[in-house]
Amino acid sequence: MVTRVTDLANNRLIQSLIFNAQDKIQDRQLQLSTMQKSQDYAGIAKEASKLLSAEASEHRIDQFLNDNSTVNLRMDATLNSIDFLKNSLNDARGLVREILDDGNVPDGMDKDDISATKMSEIQDFLNVKINGRYLFAGSMTSTQPVAPNSFGTAPTFDSSYETEAEPAYYYKGDDNQVSARISENVTLDYGVNADDPGFEKLIRAVRIIRETALSDANASAKFDHALALLNESEDRLQAIELNIGVKVEQLARTNESLTSTKNSLGAVITDIEQANTFEAVAELTQTQTMLEASYNTVVRLSDLTLNRFLR
Repeated sequence: MVTRVTDLANNRLIQSLIFNAQDKIQDRQLQLSTMQKSQDYAGIAKEASKLLSAEASEHRIDQFLNDNSTVNLRMDATLNSIDFLKNSLNDARGLVREILDDGNVPDGMDKDDISATKMSEIQDFLNVKINGRYLFAGSMTSTQPVAPNSFGTAPTFDSSYETEAEPAYYYKGDDNQVSARISENVTLDYGVNADDPGFEKLIRAVRIIRETALSDANASAKFDHALALLNESEDRLQAIELNIGVKVEQLARTNESLTSTKNSLGAVITDIEQANTFEAVAELTQTQTMLEASYNTVVRLSDLTLNRFLR
């Protein structure tokens, strides 16, 4: 009987090399098809902690950017309401000036109807609602902030025919200012409440216009006061617009910073996760060559008999 010359240890070593080579080939093929170094964290164990931290930070930034888009929408809506309020203010001021010029209103115009329309507009603009939240109610975002009482009562005049602020006449919100955390270390106070002096003076002026009869012996003094309130309201509305504009710019800069950080984190994540195509192809080719050599060795060993070995 002819006995083949085999070495158990060598056979096992070669088989181990073959299995390892097969695993490497499969791994490199998977890398090339998915463009990922590994399909689980175990395959990148040394950098898994770094990857998890980067992914968590990226997710946090995405949340900030998403929330900040809502904050930006609310500020845009606030500015839009103020812009419309300024139009209502200009209409009311034009009416007052007409009255002060000749003690009457132009033909075809009704003071009471115009002032009632202006009050309705003011109410609508201050009761604006975005995504189920009233913007001008402070922290009471589910409460309609402006609910004017009837026009039956005018502001109380003192001996100089001036009035005091009466926000409680219409305001149903609270004094809290809405804010938002726009990044890890930045909180933005962006809310404007409907009891702000700019809005209160506008509403008070329109109440005076509506409730002061042209035949009133003190009509001129009362309308002068209404005009002064409208001018003060305009100054305040412009200040509010400027303040919100500054906050819009701050939010934009914060978003730019967040986006830049996110891009940097994305580069880190890609570097950890993404396979290097050139390296993967080179390793695949090298491993395939080694595997073919291993197969050839097995074939040669299987064909080596004792007689051939002794020759």
